[in-house]
Amino acid sequence: MSDFPQEIVLSDKRRLTLREIDPADMLDLIEAAGSAINGASASAWLGYAEMICSVTAIDGVPVQMPQSKDEIRDLARRVGKSGIAALTPLFERDADDDIRDVAKN
Repeated sequence: MSDFPQEIVLSDKRRLTLREIDPADMLDLIEAAGSAINGASASAWLGYAEMICSVTAIDGVPVQMPQSKDEIRDLARRVGKSGIAALTPLFERDADDDIRDVAKN
């Protein structure tokens, strides 16, 4: 995600400040997920949570990295549908790039 934006403006005019999740953040996210990673939907849940947890501020107000499933859910509610709609293409593009890299090798 070399061209990962630092901020996006949503259709409802809210601003989300973003940062790329690093490996240490991902470990924290897996720990916060708890039992959510024990099932068939674990990969989808973690991908969705990674997208949500990339938000570090909403309208300039800092957001802490969630420490539990409940905090991830609360942040998801704050990000809302318009936020998810804006974030999804960023993360789908990254997944497409990963698939292309694997195909090249």
